[in-house]
Amino acid sequence: MDAGSFLKRHQVLLAEDDEISQEIVRALLADAEDIELTVVGDGKAALEAAMTTRFDLLILDQNLPFITGDRVVRHLRAGSTRNSDTPILRFSAAITAPSVRHTNGFAETLLPKPLAGEIFVSTVKAILDGEGPV
Repeated sequence: MDAGSFLKRHQVLLAEDDEISQEIVRALLADAEDIELTVVGDGKAALEAAMTTRFDLLILDQNLPFITGDRVVRHLRAGSTRNSDTPILRFSAAITAPSVRHTNGFAETLLPKPLAGEIFVSTVKAILDGEGPV
């Protein structure tokens, strides 16, 4: 067994409807051997995945089909779900600079689109390393 097989696998959910953006995130996280990425294409699928699987990080686009990123967050934070306290990183073309927003007492990191590779990767790693939103 090699050293890489002993790494903790972080379960990360990406909810993004744009296939190009999905591929960009996959490429940005490709070198992170400790991340197992689950990709869904709409808010309904994101909510279903988050209700059945415990994730270490949820990455949500704001403008998802069927259920928006905001509504996914509100639903998860409202009750005792598997991911009611999971860190959330959201991104949207509607914001202009990285920021932190608090929803029901939980901090969420917001990043603008298009994603800046270094900022995105360092933010994901900081959250997964327990350093919280940057």
